[in-house]
Amino acid sequence: MAIIATLSSSPSVPSRTDAVLDYVTKRLISHGHTVTPIVLRDLPAGPLLRGQADHPDIAAAAAVLAAADAVVVTTPVYKAAYSGLLKVFLDLLPQYALKGKTVLPLATGGTPAHVLVIDYALRPVLTSLGAGAIGQGWFVLSSHVRLYDGGGLLLDPAASVPLYQVTEAFLATIAGDQPTESTPVQTAAVEAVRARPEDPEAAPLLADLVVEYSTRYGRTNENTQLTEVPASDFHAEQGGAFVLLRSGGQTIAGGAIRRYDDATAEVKRMWTSQVHRRQGLGRRVLVELEAAARDLGYRRLYLTTGPRQPEAAGLYLAAGFEPQFDLKADPESIGPLPFLKELPAELKVAS
Repeated sequence: MAIIATLSSSPSVPSRTDAVLDYVTKRLISHGHTVTPIVLRDLPAGPLLRGQADHPDIAAAAAVLAAADAVVVTTPVYKAAYSGLLKVFLDLLPQYALKGKTVLPLATGGTPAHVLVIDYALRPVLTSLGAGAIGQGWFVLSSHVRLYDGGGLLLDPAASVPLYQVTEAFLATIAGDQPTESTPVQTAAVEAVRARPEDPEAAPLLADLVVEYSTRYGRTNENTQLTEVPASDFHAEQGGAFVLLRSGGQTIAGGAIRRYDDATAEVKRMWTSQVHRRQGLGRRVLVELEAAARDLGYRRLYLTTGPRQPEAAGLYLAAGFEPQFDLKADPESIGPLPFLKELPAELKVAS
């Protein structure tokens, strides 16, 4: 596993740039890598501006960078360029401080007019520092980043999908693999399989859910870490089921049910891969879960989704689930949003 240094160059708190970096950091950690952060606004301003590279705090930050195998560089865009805080720090580094390192550049800004900042302003500086490989990077519009009071982040799909893709390509480069290009799945090629949560095929689903929940809700607890119920609840012998959709040898979607009461199964662990969303896979998972519930003798499905998962709520409404709350109320004022669906007498599973 690699040691990855992250450079945060936003001078403000809270920061959309830091929120994006937090999301990427969680993805890196979920792949088993060690992440060591460097927060430039926490370095002493006087020595930074005076070029005192030998100041203990600045030297320690440079040492973190030197020890890293790869680096994520993030910056807000000011006046059509990367932040001055990043500039003064990079100026203090040795000429080839990034020699042989894989670098992922990320930027945030308020207008699409600055979308080329990474390629025309930041990339040449990273190249001059000897970076071994510089990833595609991505510019995130500030309007695509919603911050919640007390922590938590909701990314617009226009930002979350490309961020996922450039991060996956960065991870592949670190591992020495060739980045793969995702393509829309063919419905006929999607296979539904009954699995168990401890099966290796379920790992992408569970790891991605931890990243997504902890990012959206800005906290680490039993719900965001998926430890709120025992994994054995999803075993068939306990009245549960764990369904995966697979295509081309990869897990692309899934979900599970567990016993809620004698007549009711609770839907949990609903997930679709970032790059395969909006292709009807969530509906397919629900159909498969309804079939599993009928096989186990249940007559209805119950579930709750979080207030910061609007796409999930939309899916359940479209799939015929009845909301057990006021749809006109602010979801943040409700908390977990409950849904209920009576199972039809006959159920046709999608082929």
